[in-house]
Amino acid sequence: MKIIIIGGTGHIGTYLVPRLALAGHEIVCVSREERQPYTKHPIWKSVKQFKIDRDKAEAQGDFGLQIKALKADVVIDLICFKPESAQMLTEAL
Repeated sequence: MKIIIIGGTGHIGTYLVPRLALAGHEIVCVSREERQPYTKHPIWKSVKQFKIDRDKAEAQGDFGLQIKALKADVVIDLICFKPESAQMLTEAL
């Protein structure tokens, strides 16, 4: 299964991403690429990284469309802090 993790290098993603990858899923980690995961698990080498600055993309109105274009089976959003952000993403997907 192809899974997109938005905010995958933060606290939750640091532990979730390796578990999902080890379970055999294709993982795409979407982040601003400003930090590395807290722990360096070798499986991170198999994780695809996709850089998006969510604030800028939402201001332009295309964050949800960028996520949709990645064609995932599942999207896990770990950094959604506003109802408007959730709505924008949900409508695009």
